[in-house]
Amino acid sequence: MFQLAQNTLYDWAGYLGVGFYLASYALLQMGLVRGSHYPYAIMNLIAASLVLLSLSVKFNLSAAIIQIMWIIISTFGICRLYVIERTTRFNENELRLINDVLYDMPKPLARKFLNRGIWIDADVGTELTREGADVTNLVYLLNGRADVISQEKSIASIRGGFIGEMNVMQPGPASATVVIDQPSRIFVVPGEALRKTANTDSEFRAYLQEHLALATRTKLIETNSRLSQSEQRK
Repeated sequence: MFQLAQNTLYDWAGYLGVGFYLASYALLQMGLVRGSHYPYAIMNLIAASLVLLSLSVKFNLSAAIIQIMWIIISTFGICRLYVIERTTRFNENELRLINDVLYDMPKPLARKFLNRGIWIDADVGTELTREGADVTNLVYLLNGRADVISQEKSIASIRGGFIGEMNVMQPGPASATVVIDQPSRIFVVPGEALRKTANTDSEFRAYLQEHLALATRTKLIETNSRLSQSEQRK
């Protein structure tokens, strides 16, 4: 009776391991976990360990080898993530950018983004985009101020955040001219470099598109709010 109960316990360990395998893969396909993040690696480590445990009573060499290799690979992945997280460093300006517009992007991907651009002290009159001309750079305004001009009229001021986010990944004309009107610190990334990186790194592309879309939504909400307030004053 004890042996039967023990065998049943091992069987259920195997079933649970299969469940972890299926759940991790389903979550990956649904975009709820990333292949290079801790949750996916940990779930696979648990799955392989449970299935290997179940093989201790119904041994199969080929199956055992697969589980052992899966445990080794998952452990390596977890250690690699830990080392990358511990060794990736950002300066003060970079941290402000990340916290402002890339707040949940993993450190390695944020580092990849930052490595493709440069910091510039922009003087008054520096043109960041021109109305009707293709957007060639993604710009982050750390401090200072930029004037937004449409049809030769000033329509808004920008004091921070992304500029050019709507048309940099799929090149298109800027909807307005943006000009620095106070000495500013900006971060400039060539659109070509972003597109090249996004084409070779799907995870980088997903995070970047998410944050650019959020920046666009935020600007639209702010614009609608200003228009509404303007109508109420009339």
